[in-house]
Amino acid sequence: MPDRSSSPMSAPRGPTQALLEPFGATAGDVRAAVYDVARQVPRTLADLAVPRPGGGSFRLTDHHVRAALAPSSAVSPSTPFAWSARTARRALGLAALRALVTGAARSPVDGVSRAIDEAVRAARQGASAASPMDRWLVGLPAAGRVAVQADAVTWATRLWCALDWSAFEEPPTIGRDHWWDSPHSSLLALRSRAEVRSVARDQAGAPFSVHLVVLGGPRRATIRSELSVAAMVEVLSSPRSLPPGRMVGWWPDSGHLVTLEIDQHALDDGVAAVARTLASAGATPAATPGDSEGAIRAAA
Repeated sequence: MPDRSSSPMSAPRGPTQALLEPFGATAGDVRAAVYDVARQVPRTLADLAVPRPGGGSFRLTDHHVRAALAPSSAVSPSTPFAWSARTARRALGLAALRALVTGAARSPVDGVSRAIDEAVRAARQGASAASPMDRWLVGLPAAGRVAVQADAVTWATRLWCALDWSAFEEPPTIGRDHWWDSPHSSLLALRSRAEVRSVARDQAGAPFSVHLVVLGGPRRATIRSELSVAAMVEVLSSPRSLPPGRMVGWWPDSGHLVTLEIDQHALDDGVAAVARTLASAGATPAATPGDSEGAIRAAA
């Protein structure tokens, strides 16, 4: 499970190449090994999610893995989630990118402006699809919305300019988060998030899915565990016709890349990371559907 990384100073390798470079193994070899291991994973995970006094369900995201596995000196005090320019930038930036990919917007500024206008319109009209973020936006003064727009435009511009969009066989999927609900335990659900999902191929031309995860904050020792859990979710929820192949974590601030090939070692690491996270959650209740929205919306 190689850890490949680069920075603007060390190599020209960028997110597009990291995503789409050919796989060394053939599709058949990887598929057989990964799915053989994956058959045992759901039962193993269910056995880890045992009830605890006063506890609810375990809806685990990369945020929980990071908080549980980071050194105590690196863990920030937990604070209640609140909408802000920082926490709203991903949702608005992804909406802008979707508009750019489809041609509905001509620039990140145009895309974010459209996303904010649509959010405000939905909240004012009382649409059933209006989100808590939409209702927060409608309550902001004009200057507040400008600040939110500026942060989201910066986020979207970095991702839009970092990728060679013409290199993809078909338009990538933007911002799809996957939840995997355990078939053996109602207590456990795991999330995999990615800002860009597409298809790459092995040396024989067989397809694999690839996933770009935009990362924020400092580079950290827990990133491989975070990506391994996401990789495990991709294996458990993917169709057999398109086996998962690669996770790429990218820090736009530094250009640093971490690549994780989705193989049986990644699955083992994902199970181990969930086990340690659940053990840590024994003293702290895991997130409920209500308070997990912050982690979902402000993932980067």
